[in-house]
Amino acid sequence: MKVLLWWALSLVLLGGCASAESTSPPPEVPGDQKASEPAPRSTPGPCDVVNEREMGNSIGAQIDALRAGDYAAAYEWAAPAFQVNVPLEVFEAVIQDGYSSLLESRSHTLSDCVLFPRDLGNTVVTVSTVSGEVFTYYYEMINTEEGWRILGAAEIAPVSSGA
Repeated sequence: MKVLLWWALSLVLLGGCASAESTSPPPEVPGDQKASEPAPRSTPGPCDVVNEREMGNSIGAQIDALRAGDYAAAYEWAAPAFQVNVPLEVFEAVIQDGYSSLLESRSHTLSDCVLFPRDLGNTVVTVSTVSGEVFTYYYEMINTEEGWRILGAAEIAPVSSGA
């Protein structure tokens, strides 16, 4: 149920993002500024240290707020498009119903961080609870003017390094 809800929410959010992005051309940049600005990412690739750290900080802040029972603070780390489509009360119910392990988090780690074009990224987050259980989540992220925000998350099978 929670994966289905997550995918449904993702389709709504990503569908809205796609239509908004395709309606206006990128702004013109004067020729002397083009050389000094980094080129936009055109293909997926591994996260650099800065983006991985910033994604981790956002996810960690949300998990910390959930552990403290502060749903409003946790909701602030959700992407603006998510907040427009999902009220705080629904967010709280979804967390309690399908993501209660985040409420009992003792620690978490990130792995397999990937950056995509249009300021999108994803990462795998492994959460250890105070009772010793381990849960793995796939997080989709977007880099906004306020920094990295969470578009959605879904529980997945544990990721192994293949050793």
